[in-house]
Amino acid sequence: MNSLLKQDPSQSPGLSSESFVLRFKDTLGNMNSFGDLEMLMKKLQYLGLHFDPFDQVVSSECQEILKQLDLIEQFQNPYQATNMLLRLLDLTEERINQIKQ
Repeated sequence: MNSLLKQDPSQSPGLSSESFVLRFKDTLGNMNSFGDLEMLMKKLQYLGLHFDPFDQVVSSECQEILKQLDLIEQFQNPYQATNMLLRLLDLTEERINQIKQ
């Protein structure tokens, strides 16, 4: 899974991190099920605990979550991966709190 962790400047750029965050925020806004939001939060928290963007080996569980959430491209740069994950966690927590009210 080395390709996940290394950037290849010859590849055409996909979504910028800001565009991805905005798309994620829109998706969250359309989620009204507390159960779905809670599951998303658990997946993001799992990544926070078990995914090391500087490690050469990525567990199959983390690979699956990254794939499900379309984060592989966003996590190619290990320096931005942690920042991105924290932002997604924060947005998800905000949406969960909105639903609770």
